[in-house]
Amino acid sequence: MDHTDVTFSVVVPVYNSAQTLHPLYERLAQVFSKMEETFEVVFVNDCSKDNSFAVLRELHAIHENVIAINLYTNYGQQNALLCGFNYSSGQYIITMDDDLQNPPEEIPKLYTALLENDFDAVFGSPISKQHQSYRNLGSLFIRRMNHKIFNIPNGLRFSSFRILKKSLVDHIKDIKTPYPYIAGMLMSITQSIGNVEVAHHKREIGRSNYNLKKSLQLSFNLLINYSSIPLKYMSYFGLTVSILSFVIGLFYIFMKLFVGEAPPGWTTIIVLVSFYNSIILLLFFILGEYMSRLMGEVSKKQQYSVKESLS
Repeated sequence: MDHTDVTFSVVVPVYNSAQTLHPLYERLAQVFSKMEETFEVVFVNDCSKDNSFAVLRELHAIHENVIAINLYTNYGQQNALLCGFNYSSGQYIITMDDDLQNPPEEIPKLYTALLENDFDAVFGSPISKQHQSYRNLGSLFIRRMNHKIFNIPNGLRFSSFRILKKSLVDHIKDIKTPYPYIAGMLMSITQSIGNVEVAHHKREIGRSNYNLKKSLQLSFNLLINYSSIPLKYMSYFGLTVSILSFVIGLFYIFMKLFVGEAPPGWTTIIVLVSFYNSIILLLFFILGEYMSRLMGEVSKKQQYSVKESLS
């Protein structure tokens, strides 16, 4: 197949989803057949523990518009997406999950909203997310941080189900960072981003690979890589503690000179010293995270490494 004449590239990070890959492709094929558009599907296997890549081999052997990428190790969803971008040739790039919770039948809605409003990107906004409660809580926390860090307009919601213009994806590929966050990269390039309401289905096959730990890890990466919020809050906290310490010191001096009472024993001193030391250690931890990530940027740590590609 000549991939240079493709209209749509669908990029799908794959992790332990062998059972959903055939149904996902078939539904995508039906959608684009009705739209009368050419398409390719770029599956990026993020070092699955099941036989996902064996299934991708089958799909590639049957369908010439399937590109299958196998990564050496698990790099995470964001890096897998970047890998998929580099193998995509469509005029429009669609990203979606591998578990069929994002219905392929909603793709025309994304495309129509992109064209009618001349957006650079459109995110699908689930009418009602069919996730477990802890995932919804994690999504809410990440959404709050997105608004805080990227100053996104009120009402705009990010999701993994989106359509992007190729020109925008080309700019994203130029950003070299070992800790990518696609939505944050988009906001650094363009403000022409919209939403459209889409359905979100329950996962019928398998179980979610996105747990509370990954939600917290993504939140932590957002805070450290895309903002100086932790440093600012630690600075404010340190300043507050310094002022309180100065006031307490003046109080003790006053008590000693004018009242004649000395501060109580060593307990107060030990507690204060321990408290200050814990603050210093916390500050060192935050500074250490920033320094380690700066070293990763300077040393050009690999975003991903491809073990095998079928295109």
